[in-house]
Amino acid sequence: MSVQQNIIQEFLDGIFKAVNTFLKEIVDPISFIYKYFISEEGYNFYNTIVYTAIGILAILIIGKIIVRINQKGVKRWGEEQFIPIQMDSEFFVSILPYIFIGSTLRALQDIADQNKIISPYEIFGLRLFVTPYVYVITILLTLTVGLISIFISQEYLKDVQRFSNWRNTFLTIGIIIEIILFFPIIFLLTDPYYIGGGVIILVLSGIFGVLFHFIATRVSQWYLPEVIVQREEILAMITQMFDAFNTVIAIEFFNYQEKHYLPSILFNTPWGAWPFLGLKFGIVLLFIYVVRGVEQKDIQKWLLWVVFLLGLATGTRDFLRLITNT
Repeated sequence: MSVQQNIIQEFLDGIFKAVNTFLKEIVDPISFIYKYFISEEGYNFYNTIVYTAIGILAILIIGKIIVRINQKGVKRWGEEQFIPIQMDSEFFVSILPYIFIGSTLRALQDIADQNKIISPYEIFGLRLFVTPYVYVITILLTLTVGLISIFISQEYLKDVQRFSNWRNTFLTIGIIIEIILFFPIIFLLTDPYYIGGGVIILVLSGIFGVLFHFIATRVSQWYLPEVIVQREEILAMITQMFDAFNTVIAIEFFNYQEKHYLPSILFNTPWGAWPFLGLKFGIVLLFIYVVRGVEQKDIQKWLLWVVFLLGLATGTRDFLRLITNT
């Protein structure tokens, strides 16, 4: 039997075993939830499915919230005064600090788990920022600060040229929070070996980004002149590959272990984690192709930005773990 057949067989056996276990243990739902969602660290078949479903649902809910905020804002402040939440570059620049905040919170939790946290950051010892709670906390923080920023800018900062746009207020608050959270990480940047690994990841990601942008643009110009390569597509691919480089380098050279259920099956081969780079590239490329079939341009951009943000979030968390040796 080939290696590919072994992977497929192991994957199918895992699903069969998980379903069989579910049917046996679901008779005691409280015990089942405690065992697979509370007491067990890391990922398994069941929490992977549930967390994925929650993530998809959260994306849809946030989209609905944005629509409602725009409608309410127009009614409250008027069309000319209210600056809506538009899926443009300015909006996603303003939201970037909150992606780093989520990643930093998760990295600080990893640091606390190894008893490396410093005062006054002992709150991370309570393990409030593990998955999926860290995502909920980050989303709620982002939405709360966003609403506060809109209110402050529209009510009190209309005459202040820079902050009359709520996105500038939103961005400024996010940067301040991230600086405060990042402070203890600075004291853990002491091992040149692990810092060097982080530098290699950044260099590889940069080289990939330049090459992908050049090749994608050229191929489009030469063979598909009617197809315009969007900036959001380029950025989505780059951050997802940044995440992939973090995973592969950390596992192959720094003895890190994959915690996610599905990739851990893939990595159990003679080639280790290396095929993950090609698999990640192919999946994102397929996603970009499928999204191009969506007629509504705003939905297209939203989906591409979500993939961009997810890659940046998970990649940054892994990057911070590596350079701090946690």
